[in-house]
Amino acid sequence: MIVFKTVLTVAAAAALVVTGALPATAAPAAKPGAPTSVRVVGAADQATVQWALPRSGGKVVGWTVAVTPAEEQPDNGVDRLAASARWDRFGALHAGTTYTFAVRAVGAKSATGPAVKVRYTATGTPAETESQSLFALDASGAVVRFGTDGSTAATTIAANGAGYTADDRGDVFVPSADLTSIVMYPAGGRAPQTIATGLHLTADLRSDVAGNLYWKDSVSGAVKELPVAGGTPVTVLPSTGITWAVGRDGTVSEWTGDVSRASVTSRTPAGTTTTRTLSSGTTGAFGYVRTMIADGQGGLYVNWLSPGAAGAYIWQALPAGATTWTSAEPRLAFEYGATNSAGFRLAQSAGWCPTPSEYTPTGCGVDRSITTTVVRAADGTTTTVPVTGVTAGNRGANVGAADEAGDVFIDVDSGPTPGLWRLPAAGGAAQQLASAQFSRLLVI
Repeated sequence: MIVFKTVLTVAAAAALVVTGALPATAAPAAKPGAPTSVRVVGAADQATVQWALPRSGGKVVGWTVAVTPAEEQPDNGVDRLAASARWDRFGALHAGTTYTFAVRAVGAKSATGPAVKVRYTATGTPAETESQSLFALDASGAVVRFGTDGSTAATTIAANGAGYTADDRGDVFVPSADLTSIVMYPAGGRAPQTIATGLHLTADLRSDVAGNLYWKDSVSGAVKELPVAGGTPVTVLPSTGITWAVGRDGTVSEWTGDVSRASVTSRTPAGTTTTRTLSSGTTGAFGYVRTMIADGQGGLYVNWLSPGAAGAYIWQALPAGATTWTSAEPRLAFEYGATNSAGFRLAQSAGWCPTPSEYTPTGCGVDRSITTTVVRAADGTTTTVPVTGVTAGNRGANVGAADEAGDVFIDVDSGPTPGLWRLPAAGGAAQQLASAQFSRLLVI
């Protein structure tokens, strides 16, 4: 609207009428209608609000979701989201308190539609203090959950879960069969929800502890992020490297190069992106990089296959900010690597043999019993913990999972002790969780 800063006299106003020139006013923006299908689902101190588009009214250009009471909520309890958002998550809710969530559509020129309100009463202990869960894919491709203390049998969460990931609240996220949508299976067994559509996914979702989701775009090759608050996916890293990793803290890193040269590009949770040109150090080469995993403090751990006939799979460490990788293991072995927030853990066998000896008439007769877990902190200090009761399977870039307590979970694919195992943080006898085979182990 045009605003006049002077007061028109009666005569001047009359002149305007006579000449036909009236003060111009812009047509009011059409307000969007009320959002539909608004509901809230919660667990412990977390709540997720979901909604659909209005059935009438002006074009939606954004959303506001407000919570009351707003104590301990950022921005006084009001989230402002993009037009594509269909859900919003709130944490730090107090047990016994009833919260009201008001969802409004925002139209052109900030015109807001009517609010639709839903309520949730927080119950139980905060999600972050509950015990963690181990997720995995079984042989049928279903996502299953185990308790990390080894006391519970597997519970099936979702069928056809290839490429799944999960957050620390227990929600599981699965790419759709056509790789264009993300389906969330909420903790507690509630009905699955489609939380994002129109995507170019690969069957390899990743997540950080905050609940942000990441994937490689199947068209551009860029690493994309779907923020935990919803909205439009954003590009995190534009390159198309060999392998990539997401730390629990939200640092996203990508490895680029070949056997003689390499670089790592990382983006921190604050949005700072840096590229490091790397030195291979005492190894003299980077070999054939097979996988990379991350801790929660910016540290990376890279597994590479040596170019020689020995066929060794070797773990190297690249601490946060470092430009030279260093050995993450005291010796070659049949081994299984895993990370948690604090650093790296590597379960190693007593013996190791070069690949050629496996094809001799007598084969490789070394002792493959897993006897130690090497614990490497983010600052590079290492300790070893003795382990008994499980024997390694085949050589390879074997990646397991580790909980925050330091327990390590591995899947042994062959040999005398196949199946899913838990190696206690304190060492001692390994615990078999299942004799079947599992893949894509995840604790978060």
